[in-house]
Amino acid sequence: MEKLVLLIDDNRLPMDYYVKALRQEGFKVQHCLGTDAALNFVETEGSEIAVIVLDIMLPPGKTYKDEDTNEGLRTGVFLLEDIRKYCPKKPVVVLTNVTNPSTLNEFENLPLVRIVQKKDCPPFELAELVGAMSSGVDKEIADDEMGKKIEGENSGGNADGS
Repeated sequence: MEKLVLLIDDNRLPMDYYVKALRQEGFKVQHCLGTDAALNFVETEGSEIAVIVLDIMLPPGKTYKDEDTNEGLRTGVFLLEDIRKYCPKKPVVVLTNVTNPSTLNEFENLPLVRIVQKKDCPPFELAELVGAMSSGVDKEIADDEMGKKIEGENSGGNADGS
């Protein structure tokens, strides 16, 4: 059975290349262009999703029209918070052009989240990353999660044992 990837990005043309690469890697892809469609899909199909690929800069849609999204520059922050209500343990790739440190910091310590700059991630690399994350073999995320677990168990010592 094909694993399902939810791709949330309002730019259709550039994302077509990512969709194609993901499909070539054997994934089924649902591309949502807006927040309302994405949330609706997550509510109905959340249990079927293997990995979520999320842009930060999105139009607020009806769902976030009253939130302080900084004219859409922070919409993904709100969207991920709501997605986590339905998919708390699904890995997420934040694929973005955002470079604002304060916005990116909102994702830094979230479990199972990997931030990737679009300019540094061609479609085939995203497909490989999604493949690793969907298999649970993405070493960086696994190391992060293990480090957090060890730090919590050994308060006072570093995760590397020093």
